[in-house]
Amino acid sequence: MRRPDNIAFGVHDWLPPRLALGLALQQLAFLGGLMVIPGIYARTLGLVGHEVFLNLVSTTLLVSALVIWLQVRTLGQVGTGYYYPLQATGAVLPAMYLVGNLPGAGPEAVFGMVWVVGLSQIGFSFLIMRLRNVFTAEVSGVAVMLIGLGLGALGLQQMFGLRSQGEPLTAPALAAGGLALATMVGCNVWARGLLKLMAPLAGLLVGLGLGLALGLVPERVQAWQALGWLRLPQLPVFGWRFEAGAIVPYMITGFALALTSLGTQTIVQRSIDADWVRPHLRALARGVRAEGIAHLFASLINALPLAASGGAVSLAAASGSASRYLGYWTAALLLLAALVPRLIGVWLLLPAPVMGALLLYLGAFTTLSGLQLIASRMLDNRRVLAVGLGLVAGTGAAFIQPAIHALWPALEYVALSGLAIGVCVTVLLASLFRIGLRQGTRRRFALAQATLDDITKFLEGQGRLWGSRPEPVRRAELVGWQVVEALTAHHLVAPESGEIEIETGFDEYIFTLIVRYRGRPLPLAKEPPSAEALMASTEAELQMSGYLVGRSAHSARASSGADGLCVLRLTFEN
Repeated sequence: MRRPDNIAFGVHDWLPPRLALGLALQQLAFLGGLMVIPGIYARTLGLVGHEVFLNLVSTTLLVSALVIWLQVRTLGQVGTGYYYPLQATGAVLPAMYLVGNLPGAGPEAVFGMVWVVGLSQIGFSFLIMRLRNVFTAEVSGVAVMLIGLGLGALGLQQMFGLRSQGEPLTAPALAAGGLALATMVGCNVWARGLLKLMAPLAGLLVGLGLGLALGLVPERVQAWQALGWLRLPQLPVFGWRFEAGAIVPYMITGFALALTSLGTQTIVQRSIDADWVRPHLRALARGVRAEGIAHLFASLINALPLAASGGAVSLAAASGSASRYLGYWTAALLLLAALVPRLIGVWLLLPAPVMGALLLYLGAFTTLSGLQLIASRMLDNRRVLAVGLGLVAGTGAAFIQPAIHALWPALEYVALSGLAIGVCVTVLLASLFRIGLRQGTRRRFALAQATLDDITKFLEGQGRLWGSRPEPVRRAELVGWQVVEALTAHHLVAPESGEIEIETGFDEYIFTLIVRYRGRPLPLAKEPPSAEALMASTEAELQMSGYLVGRSAHSARASSGADGLCVLRLTFEN
């Protein structure tokens, strides 16, 4: 694993305490959005009361702290070993509303049955390794790009769509958001050292200071002052009750949260490894499993289901930190905030455009990262359609969901995010387009007429068909032509045959090139001949050709049969 240039602290690098505290405060400021969803749910179901709201917030923060600890600790088959937190999401609310409206069901069933979400994620985690040909790099790119676009859209809504949220859109509020964004960008582009790493926090502080100076949130200041300094949450908040009607909606919710986790973990994996080429499925499975265990704990203490936070991991990457030790600091602050309401209440003081500025800042990094992932693969028309329609469906989720609910009212509780819809469309189309797709293709070439363009066109077509990375295909093209030249120059192919057969194979990890012909085998020398031998013998030239072919491939093996059939098998890591 090679650390990218924009990351100052790698996965296992220890963070200086002052820097770690600042980065953790950035994370806490972003994850403070946890305050919104519990409040929305409590008001919608009529769960009025200051105590109920604080209990929901505290339990949700406790679960978020637990899952971070599980991820960075890597206990056996649980945890990824890198930092990524969970955050409350509105995508879980429709299923919770449905369960709450079932006859005889109350909050004790709504929160007590969250264990179904956890079991669904744990079950899905054991399927991920079997789906390596489905969750490819371009599917991950679609997920990452949709996360980035979602962050950007939410940022624009926070900055310019305040009227729809019941808040006036004022010039001072926009000025606070604009100055916050300018501070983040300026620190990232021109600053050095600690200030560059703390660019998001600097922007938030500037926006917060301007908002307080202009008196943009007086009612929020009063609400913050009303919060206590220390409070032990009531556990569980409502209790538990089995409700069979909650099983299906919560299973679907768990699957949607697992898809969100795959996209978020892809952001992390790509940000920590400059040589990243595809999702590490074992780590993805361990991460989803840790989230499932956290949701079992959430059911126990009556907390809201949580989703992997693409914004939080993008914030860490944009700050130049991929250290897993950030997880310990962030988990400690989340635990402290669960007990000290005034600490998390600081988030209430941020004007909405200032939070929107942070989301826009993170959305820019994340969207381009997803675009780079998609562009890293060779795409034929099948894959272009799967990726393109997935992106269109993901960005148009706001139009798709109302139509689905109108046609099938029974699916009203299904509120898949744009990310889940886009990934599902891409995966389904990619799986459908695999029908009739062969994993191996053969073609014969006459040595007298074969050209480099013929070999290149054939191999490039196969690379696009299978979605291979360009690098192994380019190497296969060069090595394939080296083989053709060696066979021709040294007359290794039997004159009565005069042709070779090239077979290609692909399994997402290995690009295979097999050359068959009748004649003499190409010797794959392990050592190059000396300069004197090259000058004196044509056999030394053949030895050099075999040496170069063997060195250019990840593995090379030559064999010949009694009937004179020679087989040269070359593999290239994808």
